Amino acid sequence: MAEKLTTKGKKTRENIMNTAKKLFYERGYTNTGIQDIAEEAGVKLGTMTYYFKKKTDLVGEIYNTYFMGLYNSISETLGQEATLFTKYCFTLICFFDDILKDSKNARFYYEILEKDASRKERLYLIKTFNRSCLDFFNKSYEKDDLDAYAITNYGAQKEIYMDYYDRELPFDAHKVVEYLVRNTFRILAIDKETLDNTIEQAFRFSESGQLSEIRFLI
Repeated sequence: MAEKLTTKGKKTRENIMNTAKKLFYERGYTNTGIQDIAEEAGVKLGTMTYYFKKKTDLVGEIYNTYFMGLYNSISETLGQEATLFTKYCFTLICFFDDILKDSKNARFYYEILEKDASRKERLYLIKTFNRSCLDFFNKSYEKDDLDAYAITNYGAQKEIYMDYYDRELPFDAHKVVEYLVRNTFRILAIDKETLDNTIEQAFRFSESGQLSEIRFLI
C-alpha cells in the first residue's frame, strides 16, 4: 500500500498480520484462506483485501519482516566492524536454523516454497545481497549475472529444502542449513576458508539464542 495509514489503519493492518501469522502457524499456508483470516481478525473481507489483496502479499511481508529483522539485529549485535558478508551469512544461518527448529514453521515454509508464494520477495533480497557481497569481494559481474545468480540461488534453495522436508536427503537439520548457506556463497565463488570460518561462527551465534525475540510466525 502506497498511501499513508492513520493510527487506526496501522492497528487494523497489524491485527490482520498477527492473525494471519497465528493461523498460518496453526493450520499451515494451504489450509488458511483470506476469508479465514478476516473472520479471525474480526474485520470484513473488504477491509482485509484493502490492506492485503492476496494471501501472497501477507507471505511476502512476513518473509521480508522476518529476514530483515534478523539482519538488522545481527548488524547491531556484531557492530560496525562486521562485514556485510559476515552479517548476511549469519542471517542466513539464523533464518534457516530457526525455521527448522519448529515443525510448524518448517511446514509453513515448505508450503510457501512449494507454491512460490514468496518468490518475488526472495529474489529481490537474494539479488540485493548478492550484489553487495560481490562488490565487497571486488568481483566483477554483469547485470544479467545478478539475475541468473538470484534465480539459480532461489531454485537451489527451494529444491534442497523441499527434498529435505520430504525426507529425500540423508541430512540432519544442522547439515541441511549448512548446505543451504554453502550453496548460496558457492554460486558467488566465495573463498572456502573464509566461508568455513564464518559458517562456524554463525552457528555458534544462532545457538546462543540472542535473537529469540524475533519470530517467523509466532
